[in-house]
Amino acid sequence: MLRSFIAVVSSAFWCGLAVCVLMVSPNSSNFVLLKLAKNSWSKPLLKWIVGVNLEVEIDGATRALLESGKGAVLMANHSSFLDVNVAFASSPAPIVFLAKASIRKIPFIGEANARVGTVFVERGNKESARKAISSLESTLKKGRCVLVFPEGTRSDNGSGVVRPFKKGGFHLAFNAEAPIIPVYFKGVGPLLPKGTFAIRKPKRGDDIIKVSFGAPIFKKNGTVNSLMNECQTAVESLSHS
Repeated sequence: MLRSFIAVVSSAFWCGLAVCVLMVSPNSSNFVLLKLAKNSWSKPLLKWIVGVNLEVEIDGATRALLESGKGAVLMANHSSFLDVNVAFASSPAPIVFLAKASIRKIPFIGEANARVGTVFVERGNKESARKAISSLESTLKKGRCVLVFPEGTRSDNGSGVVRPFKKGGFHLAFNAEAPIIPVYFKGVGPLLPKGTFAIRKPKRGDDIIKVSFGAPIFKKNGTVNSLMNECQTAVESLSHS
């Protein structure tokens, strides 16, 4: 439980600092995403508190896309709360999230998320979806990636099996004509699985989290379903690499 307590204190401090910085200096979003979220919060938390190292593999075309300053939608498997830190620590580009519209209404936190480019969407609301597409396009033009967990929830068995994807994020990516990058996080689930808040000490030999960024997927003359199925296949393939 000590690991979890330290992780919570660390997270509260850095997230609180990020909110304060954004409220005082609205144009400091890149500093918050790269310096605070990535280098000050996520990397130290994973290495010194959780006790793991990252092994990152990035497809050549994906690296070229992100280094060119173009954003993309990252579609990743989801097995733990730690996935957020793994994403921040491993991505070569700044990351924001696809979030429920209700988060936008939370004092300070909602405004801070809006200022870094978080894409808010309300399920079943066409006007919200239209605004989300516009927000997504704006965020991508700034060279940021939007992280989506298309399974909709964390897997609960730590097996690494990818659940069937849900369409929500794919509708946005399809309509915004945004490139999609499949991502697989391997070895995160057992460290902080669904149903517990206690970070587990990694076993000897299991202290490596492997992150695989696959080749980008571009909208073709297909449908949302075909795009989703192509991405699901790609993420499942990365899980076996």
